[in-house]
Amino acid sequence: MIKLHVFVAIFLGFRRPVLLGLLMSGSLLMGAAKATPISLDKHRDEQAVQRVQDWQSLIAHSLQLNDVEKLQVVNAFFNRHIRYGEDAELWQQSDYWASPQETLERGAGDCEDFALAKYFTLRLLGIPENNLRLVYSTLTAAKQTHMVLGFWGNAETEPVLLDNLSPAILPIAQRRDLQMHFAFGETHLYRFEQSNLQVVGKAEFLPHWPALMTKLKHDGLFIVSGSASPVSRLFHLAANQTAQSFAAHKL
Repeated sequence: MIKLHVFVAIFLGFRRPVLLGLLMSGSLLMGAAKATPISLDKHRDEQAVQRVQDWQSLIAHSLQLNDVEKLQVVNAFFNRHIRYGEDAELWQQSDYWASPQETLERGAGDCEDFALAKYFTLRLLGIPENNLRLVYSTLTAAKQTHMVLGFWGNAETEPVLLDNLSPAILPIAQRRDLQMHFAFGETHLYRFEQSNLQVVGKAEFLPHWPALMTKLKHDGLFIVSGSASPVSRLFHLAANQTAQSFAAHKL
């Protein structure tokens, strides 16, 4: 998770190096070698495959829903299927942004992984990029940084937040437990003016984001000019990559 001092660095204009190529690689990073019964490995693999298949089914059956319904089913899906886990536990790194597929394969992720998985899933369901923003905040009681996904509809509706800590999708004004810091999308960083956003810079200043977007495009999920690649192509790639990942793990 990005620490609070990074917020300051971003707005002072410092560039941080991009260290990780993350999204849609399908690589199941196993960390340190451990002696694990084969039956347990097989069970975990089957669970991971099932989660990816359930995700594919969710997308296929949700394309015709309205925007509010899409938000509800996607938020519920990831909150139900993914448990919370710290990057140090899952990836042996202090800050790792996982792809939706990596998160589904692991069955776990931190708040950033939840928000990113929901963001890219909603993009695949046809929600325009300019309606979605990834939001960095602080949990006021715990003084802990926290990422959520924001949805800005039309001018008449108040933006709402999708949060791994809550099944409810609430307006920003009702989330008094959160202090908003900044938001970002495909190309820009934004600061908050109440519930509105004002551009303050480019998203390339944010650690991990440029590499993450590059990896997405390389592996078949194109998000350019507000459009996403065909769902069928993503499903084909995800199925192949998941199968290859588990096959390599068994060798």
